[in-house]
Amino acid sequence: MENQFNLIKLTDNYQLKPFDCGDADLNDFLLNCSKDFSRGLLAVTYLIEDENNTIAFFSLANDKISVTELGSESKWAERFKDLLPIGKQFNSYPATKIVRLAVSLDYQFKGWGDAILDYLKIWFATDNRTGCKYITVDAYRASLKFYEKNKMIYLTSKDRKSDTRLMYFDLSKLS
Repeated sequence: MENQFNLIKLTDNYQLKPFDCGDADLNDFLLNCSKDFSRGLLAVTYLIEDENNTIAFFSLANDKISVTELGSESKWAERFKDLLPIGKQFNSYPATKIVRLAVSLDYQFKGWGDAILDYLKIWFATDNRTGCKYITVDAYRASLKFYEKNKMIYLTSKDRKSDTRLMYFDLSKLS
């Protein structure tokens, strides 16, 4: 019999099921911090579960891409002018940040991460409730190839030597 999977928005009283993605920081976030982030209105966490386990989770927060991320208005205009609507120009543009995304060890390398990113792209591009032009992520070094494969682009080279790199996906590319 095939497993049935459910997408669940984590609530304060929800009893988390076992989860291990092999990364202590990501495991700790889900098991010890995700509800605090929710209570503090900092991020919302969604779980993908079967009957017994958490298969994957992702946490989302509001974000923005601003002129200051690239260091100058000329770099901003050079990089984004063709992507922006004609007319009013803003100092920043709305985004949704993937705060955390992890897949259980038993389900890694089976397409779950790709499916989650595809879902998020479609979810925000077709049901854009507040105005969201980009999806962003501060990607761990170990995950850079995964995000590159999923068509996310480095926002700047200033973070090239950092433990995380700021990447984005332009949702208007889906329309």
